[in-house]
Amino acid sequence: MASMRRQPKAVFMAFGTKGDVYPITAIAAAFASDQVQYHVDFIYQSAHQDVREHLNRKKVSYIPVSSPPVLSPVEDNNTSGSVPFTFCEEKRRITREHRQECVVIFEDIFGDVPVMEADLVIINFFALEGWSLAELFNVRCVIAAPYVVPYSAPSSFERKFSEELPLLYDFLQETSSDKICWKDVMHWMWPLFTEDWGTWRATELQLSPFPYTI
Repeated sequence: MASMRRQPKAVFMAFGTKGDVYPITAIAAAFASDQVQYHVDFIYQSAHQDVREHLNRKKVSYIPVSSPPVLSPVEDNNTSGSVPFTFCEEKRRITREHRQECVVIFEDIFGDVPVMEADLVIINFFALEGWSLAELFNVRCVIAAPYVVPYSAPSSFERKFSEELPLLYDFLQETSSDKICWKDVMHWMWPLFTEDWGTWRATELQLSPFPYTI
């Protein structure tokens, strides 16, 4: 029996401060108005509750995650009576729980239906989980960030990359600019080639540690 046809899905995913999230909210709302054939989801941090009314008017489904937009040392206030958490330990815990929430959300969206060619995921610079989760579910991923990249690669990044992944380095150097190429890696994608993201991809998602590798 042929499977029931469904709408293609567009999943927007934006984390960070209001300045990071609101532009993607506007893009998601405009996309939903223009591309009415899509079911549009918007994944955001629950602190930004004020985006819901605008998204609701545009018939965009909104899905909050519980992590804070920014974690500062003053929030490191464990009062359980146990040995106090350090800020780094607390940040790791929140990051781990945040990523697990994202996995569950993607499983709910894509896990029980065949992926369509038109499905896509749109992320901002602070939602890099979406890149690997899109890869996991075999969905196209697009970066949308109408502002300056808020971070830059370490000065030694390119040298270490070329030494550790020489074939991929050469491939990305030779790829045309209309596809993911070395300029994209240096511009915004380089965190996905760090140990933190690589460990999560390999242990939690069962993907290769780095994008475009086996």
